[in-house]
Amino acid sequence: MKLNNYITIAVGIIINDQNELLTVQKKGSLYYQLPGGKIEVDEIPIESLIRELNEELNIHFTAADCQLIGVHEAQAVNEVGKTVKGYVFKCQYSEKLENLQPLAELNEVRWVKKSEITEVKLANLLKQFALPIWISE
Repeated sequence: MKLNNYITIAVGIIINDQNELLTVQKKGSLYYQLPGGKIEVDEIPIESLIRELNEELNIHFTAADCQLIGVHEAQAVNEVGKTVKGYVFKCQYSEKLENLQPLAELNEVRWVKKSEITEVKLANLLKQFALPIWISE
């Protein structure tokens, strides 16, 4: 759903058993971001997150698997002049998520270690909102 210069998205923080954060890189982008995507008309954020995770990573979550932890706005990294309004969920990790393959518009799936955060180009929403949450755990 786009409102003026806003891109409204739903994304998930997923941390594996090695304390690595799941990130994705879209085709044509230099940045890694949280998995998820744009909220469609008539969708609520959790429905969008579930749909996007299924389309892009073949992950099958239910609403019970993900908890909304906040809403944050940040400058979009892939669309000049746009602001991302992100509904950020924390989703449960399971071993079925170990060998994810990028689908749809994704170029790469990457589990990021805390020691790598300065080496990886992270999208603003991830850097400003999700990263402090993950680092503090």
